[in-house]
Formats: sequence, structure tokens, C-alpha cells
Amino acid sequence: MIGEGASAGRVLGLVPARAGSMGLPGKNTRPLAGRPMVAWTLEACRESRVLDRVVVSTDDDAVAAVAVEMGFAPPFRRPDALSGPTASVIDAVAHALEAIGGDWDYVVLLQPTSPLRVGADIDAAVALCHSTGAPAVIGVSPVLKPQTFYGRVDQEGLYRPDSPRPDEPVVVNGAVYVGRPDSLLARRTFAGPDTRALIMPPERGWDVDTAFDFAVCEALWPHVRGEAARPLDSVRR
Repeated sequence: MIGEGASAGRVLGLVPARAGSMGLPGKNTRPLAGRPMVAWTLEACRESRVLDRVVVSTDDDAVAAVAVEMGFAPPFRRPDALSGPTASVIDAVAHALEAIGGDWDYVVLLQPTSPLRVGADIDAAVALCHSTGAPAVIGVSPVLKPQTFYGRVDQEGLYRPDSPRPDEPVVVNGAVYVGRPDSLLARRTFAGPDTRALIMPPERGWDVDTAFDFAVCEALWPHVRGEAARPLDSVRR
């Protein structure tokens, strides 16, 4: 995936899966297509051809059990300070890099709330970061409606259309983040003026935060995994 004769160096995959969730309690182990939701992110890690090591950072014994059952190394325990609803993802990444040790050229953050991303998406994100020399890559998807559908409601409750923009808007989907550790820890963010975007289909970048999101995810799953009776052209009209 990186390209003939090229190597991305050492690539660490990190799956952060804390127990707490305000929108959908227990979502990381909620059954999806016959398996706990976090299992599909671990399956994508298996499908990837560039990850040299995969670690799970969690405070949830149920998540840890899923990882071990799938043959991954026992997860390391996330400190309580990094397990609450205000916990910073970057702090969790920094803690993981310190706890694991070693020299890594890239760290790939793979949140279990994006269970429809596949191994090829992970490989493409690392390849983009490597080939462009960018400090980071973030997965994005087109918005689900053309920008002409979007507007705002003012303080009096009146609808106001947004001014047309020349560029088609996208949304950060949360499915895959790639960063060079030194740059990532110095900037404390994956996002920056030189961050590259990996454009993914909306269905593979679907993010689960609520029961509604999960229901849509269940409907999309057979299409993404090639088990539907007919192909899904697009979730965007």
C-alpha cells in the first residue's frame, strides 16, 4: 500500500476505548453484527498491512476481554485521570507512547466508535502521511447533503441560508488519525495548517455517539462489508 520500494517505518496502532459514554453507555461492547462494536476496529487492524503493533488503551474490563479473545496483547490500563468524559485524546496518545516505549515513525489513532472503517483506510492514511511528508493525516467525509441544504436559525427563529462557498465542505469523521509522534506531542493536536485529509466514503466514516447513530451503523454494516443484496451507491444525495 505504501508503494514499491518504500517503507513507512514503524507504525503503531492505538485503540482508545474508555468505559464511560454519556450518549450511549457501554457502546464499545454493544453487539454489532454479532460482535462487540470494538471488535470491528480490531478486525480492521488485522486487515491493515502497515501496522507493526496494535495496543488497546482502556479502563473497561469488557473491552480488555474482547481484545485478548481476538488474540491481541492484553491492553494496558488507562489512568483514571484519562478515563473521564473530559479526557483528552492527545493525553491518552502521549500516555500510550510513554507506556509502550520504543521508537515509532507514526502513531495511528483508531477510535472504536468508527466500526465501519476497513484496513485499507488505515493503510491509505499512513501512505498519504508518508508520501507527502505531512506531520499528520485526518480522515474526513463529504457532508451528507450538498451545502445548498445548510443554513442557520437566527435568534428570532428565522431560517437564514448560508452563503455559498467555492469548496465542497467535509466533516472530520473520527475514523482514522495518523501523526508523527514528535510533531504530534509538540503541537498537541492532529489538526494543523499542514495536516492532510484522507477523503473517505461517508458510510465507512460513520461515527457512533448515540442510539440513533448506532441504528444507522447497523443498517450500513452489510453494505460496507459486502453482504447486502445490492450495492449502496452513496449515503449522500
